[in-house]
Amino acid sequence: MKGPAKDINLKNISVLVADSGEPAFRITQSILKSFGADPVVHAQTVEQASKLIQRGTVDLLIVNYNIDGKGGADLVRSVRENRRNPARHIPILMTLGHTTIGAVTISRDAGANMVLTLPLSPGGLYDRLSWVANHPRPFVDQEKYVGPCRRFKDVGAPGGMERRSLEIEIDDDEGEDEAESATAAE
Repeated sequence: MKGPAKDINLKNISVLVADSGEPAFRITQSILKSFGADPVVHAQTVEQASKLIQRGTVDLLIVNYNIDGKGGADLVRSVRENRRNPARHIPILMTLGHTTIGAVTISRDAGANMVLTLPLSPGGLYDRLSWVANHPRPFVDQEKYVGPCRRFKDVGAPGGMERRSLEIEIDDDEGEDEAESATAAE
């Protein structure tokens, strides 16, 4: 995820932090305000967060995976899948206290742009925010997934060759003629 960092400006960016814990919110709020974000609003439940998101005044959502006992992924999924949701395309960062491949996969598949490990550091949060701002990904809207494209970069096909460029037409008549010739030769 390294690359030339470009400064980001969070002035007048409304951030919703959905986290059950008041201390975690205060730390996140302090970091975000130091970046210029204002306002930084707190929701302690998925229900509160959903109501605030529906108002259409949220520019960035930071949600804890364990809000309401692992409801963070459900919140992200509900934001992404609701076509009438004014915040459907906003950047969403998921925070995890205990990072496992399963939790990261669930967060990604729910539609989170990025996953951050707790405790948050100003540098780590800034790095993720900068990445999301400077490397936008296409929005995917499919039956089984809605959210930013899960591919970070296009590395091409293995070995650098697309299989489709190697497709060969097989003429069924030719294959039958070869089989008949082999049978006749025996």
